[in-house]
Order: sequence, then structure tokens, then C-alpha cells
Amino acid sequence: MKKILVFLAFLYLTFPVQAQTEIPKAQAMFIYNFSRLIEWPVSYRSGPFVIGILGSSSVADALEVYAAGKKVGTQDINIIRYKTYEELNTCHILFIPFSRTKQLAEIQQAVQGKNVLLITEKNGALNAGAGINFVLMSNKIRFEMQPENITKYGLKYSSKLQEMAKSGS
Repeated sequence: MKKILVFLAFLYLTFPVQAQTEIPKAQAMFIYNFSRLIEWPVSYRSGPFVIGILGSSSVADALEVYAAGKKVGTQDINIIRYKTYEELNTCHILFIPFSRTKQLAEIQQAVQGKNVLLITEKNGALNAGAGINFVLMSNKIRFEMQPENITKYGLKYSSKLQEMAKSGS
């Protein structure tokens, strides 16, 4: 009986953890595909394609694995981890994990005048300036987008991206 209870407790604790480890992998896949559905200005189409991750996030690890050996057009993909928003340098995409979303106003000031896609994972972040926000719906990762928050950074998005998105705001 004791072994059965231990086994059931193990199953109970294992499945949520496994589901949680799948979320960063799904987000990494989405982020890579966003890179193909957004158009950056000509000046951003040479050199490495930089995906920045602010703070500690398992999405960075998943992105490094998923993007290994892949390119965006002719650009090699570099994943850069920024500890603080003050360190932000030129990047194409910036993923802002839930724990850093409260800094979104400061982050927007830090990237002002740059062509960057801001991606978050907190409800309401589109209203605070994110271009794309991940949401969990029916145990599946989806995304919503705010077109104005993408175009204000000089980016163009594919109609396919808008079709795939859950309605934003």
C-alpha cells in the first residue's frame, strides 16, 4: 500500500513538471517562427539575428536547443541572455518572462528607436506595450498580438501571423 501511495504521489508531481517543461519548448518554437513572419528594416538583415532573453528563463535554454543550426534568412541566430534591461543592446526579438513584465515601461524606454519585437507571457502585457504575448488556453500555448505595438517599432508582420494569433486586447 505504501508503495502505491508513493507511486501515485510521484505521478502527481511528475506530470505537472513535465507539462511545465514543454511550455518553454513550445515558446521557443513559436519565437523562432515569429522571426520568419516579421519583417525587419534592411539595416537589421545582416549580421547575426539576435534573440534576447531578459533575466533567467528556461525559454533561453529551449531556444538555444531549438535554434541550433537554424537561420533567419541568411542570418545565423544568436541567443543572448540579458541580466538587466540596462544591458539591452540591439536585438531583433526580446523575450520578457513573467517575472520581468513589471519592468515593461523601462524596457520600452531602453529599446526606443530600435526595431525590436517585444514578447511577453503575462495577461495584460499587450496593453502595457508588448507586441506578442503568450497565453495558456485549454492546456495549450497560444499567442495574442497587438499590431500597433509591433508596427510602432518599424516592423511589418505577415497576415499569417495575425490569422494564427488569438485576438489581442
